Amino acid sequence: MGSPLVPVKLENENEINLKVVSQLNELDQYFRVKRDEPMQQLMIRWSVRADVQDYRTCRFLFDGKRVDEKKTPKELKMEDGDSIDVFTELIGG
Repeated sequence: MGSPLVPVKLENENEINLKVVSQLNELDQYFRVKRDEPMQQLMIRWSVRADVQDYRTCRFLFDGKRVDEKKTPKELKMEDGDSIDVFTELIGG
């Protein structure tokens, strides 16, 4: 008889999937990010996909609070499957 099968965890525990929900379009975008990678990396990748010149013209919110681009998902206590909302900055009077 062979050895019993042991489930193999294929998922990298240092990575999570985050959903970015934007007011610019109706498509949710998904990103796989490292828990210890600054959020700026996700913001840049999102802006390229969304055809936004500069991600800093947008506001990224997690749980209703603005996301600091220097913080990591780990520092923000983000979990796999969490959502980030993106809003375009409105300037005017």
